[in-house]
Formats: sequence, structure tokens, C-alpha cells
Amino acid sequence: MSGPFAAAIRERARQVRAALETARRDDDPEALIVAEGEWDDVQRVARDHDIELGPDGGVAA
Repeated sequence: MSGPFAAAIRERARQVRAALETARRDDDPEALIVAEGEWDDVQRVARDHDIELGPDGGVAA
């Protein structure tokens, strides 16, 4: 899928990946739990709409 919806999902995935990395770097267990839940959600939405995410959460190469 392409277009604005897919772009928004990919952008959200990039934001969530950044939040995951920050939570891990800061050793913040509460932020990590929230970010992991958000990552699961964004992956589910991407999968449900055939939007491919790359390893960094962005556009797959």
C-alpha cells in the first residue's frame, strides 16, 4: 500500500522505534513497556494494511 495512510503508518513506526531506543538507552522500564505496546500496535496496523516496514520501522528497502 502507498499513499498518505501508508506514509503516516511508516512515520509513526519511525517515531515508535525512536521511543524504544530512547527508553532502552535511558533504562526506563515504564517508557519501554509503553513503547513496546505501541510498536506491537503499529506493526499490527501495518500488517493488516499490507504496509511493509523496514528494520528501523520506516520504509522497507
